[in-house]
Amino acid sequence: MTTHHVTTPTDAIRNALPPETVLLAPTPPAAVPMRPPAGAWGLVVVAVNTIDAAGASVRLVGDGPRPDPAHTDTAALLAGVWLPAPPPADLHTGDVVVRLYPPADDDPATAEVEVLAAMQGEWRTVRRWRAVGARWPHEVAMSVLVHMRYLADAALGDAQWATLTGPIAASMPDWLSRGLGLAGESAGSAPRRPAPDALAALIDAGLVEVGEQLEWAGHTATVRAGGVLHDGGPHEFAVSTVTALATSLSGCTVNGWHLWHRTRDHRPLSDLRTELATR
Repeated sequence: MTTHHVTTPTDAIRNALPPETVLLAPTPPAAVPMRPPAGAWGLVVVAVNTIDAAGASVRLVGDGPRPDPAHTDTAALLAGVWLPAPPPADLHTGDVVVRLYPPADDDPATAEVEVLAAMQGEWRTVRRWRAVGARWPHEVAMSVLVHMRYLADAALGDAQWATLTGPIAASMPDWLSRGLGLAGESAGSAPRRPAPDALAALIDAGLVEVGEQLEWAGHTATVRAGGVLHDGGPHEFAVSTVTALATSLSGCTVNGWHLWHRTRDHRPLSDLRTELATR
């Protein structure tokens, strides 16, 4: 078996992870869970990164074969937090969850592993692996990374477009903005369509206020109307979303809901989202 030695995640990333985080890679095989703990539904991935041995997430014609993760380490970092029950998918859009099941023969050394993603208001199965051993974090890492990045990028694109429609519409004749469906927008107004994650819902519920600060690992961001974050840059419309901004700042793929805290009381956004779901 080929083993590639990887560096331990930086102290900055480790310190940014919630204290209840379970580290799946890099981890000795004996420490990798093969079943969920009692009362747990699944593990929401908080951070994932692959190493060079994994290759690119998109394979092109002429690329060499993808390494076999059963024999080659591909995950430089895979970490998550156990959830006690399936949360509402509409509030958790963009989250990726790993679930573990006993195999058909109930072999304790193997597990069935399912990766799900919250999209379009439901939990959808991304892929399922049957009877895999303790190297399963390396088996699933690339699928987890691809879906977390895809959903984060889609949310960012939607949020940026929704925010930019205001000044675009304001610069157009009324007949043209109406024809493009931008009528009623004005420069500096709140986006007509909220960003596609739960931050807008937290604002509506009074759990987060427009203009207040969030913090993470020495970084700050300002909550804007419509559920977007301003990253502190010089441009008025330099907007981002909870996960996209944290991923950009961290240098690896992360779930920003478990990283950003409300500055005034240091409560993580994930806790506020859970509170909203239980109202």
